[in-house]
Amino acid sequence: MNIHRITYNPTTNSCSLYFIGCNFRCLGCYWKKIYPTFNLKELRLLNLKEVMEILRPVSPEKVTIISGDPVENREFSVLPKTLYDEFRCEVRLMTNGQILPSLEGLKHVSLSIKALSDDLHKRYTGKSNTAPLKNFRFLYESGIELSSSSVFIPDVIDKEEIKGIGRFIGSIDRDIPYRIIGYMPVDGLPFRRPTYEEIKEAAASINGSLNNVVFSDPKEQDYTGIIDLFTNNLKR
Repeated sequence: MNIHRITYNPTTNSCSLYFIGCNFRCLGCYWKKIYPTFNLKELRLLNLKEVMEILRPVSPEKVTIISGDPVENREFSVLPKTLYDEFRCEVRLMTNGQILPSLEGLKHVSLSIKALSDDLHKRYTGKSNTAPLKNFRFLYESGIELSSSSVFIPDVIDKEEIKGIGRFIGSIDRDIPYRIIGYMPVDGLPFRRPTYEEIKEAAASINGSLNNVVFSDPKEQDYTGIIDLFTNNLKR
């Protein structure tokens, strides 16, 4: 796998597993801000056995698989089941939906829909949205606890695009939770931070297609109290 960091929150006895790299190439990717230029070949990346050895001393009650998405591989496929079998923990996956692991052991999937328009999705991510939208339906039909989110980027992933995504989700189930996230600017990229009013208007544009829509201002992550169990020290 390409897991390069594991964090631990002692307050909630929860861990997060961070992939590096991604099967999308999003133009406005925020991880470009968090991680400066690096040589992937020089990093130590953990395999499944090493991940489990690092987690055992804390025996987490919840594990979130987050950050980027890997290429398809056997270890990723069995990761949720391996975590659940070992710790009987709640396993959550945050993903772009391009590929999915086995659903065994998974409690919740949060699938980020980048764009509903396939042309826009291709321009923004480099990939068609056929697989993510198909996998979104598949997860719902499989009975997995499901939520979704999108990053609102003025003049790129705009109000009309957010409106369309909301309607797509509502056509599957109006009760699926949906979060609209304000874009966090990245140095050197031409995209700007939305105003609070712009995000609020984007949320309002869904106009009853969904019963549970929330939105948030862009803000830096707060890692207060978070402990690194393993890291390649890529944080700025």
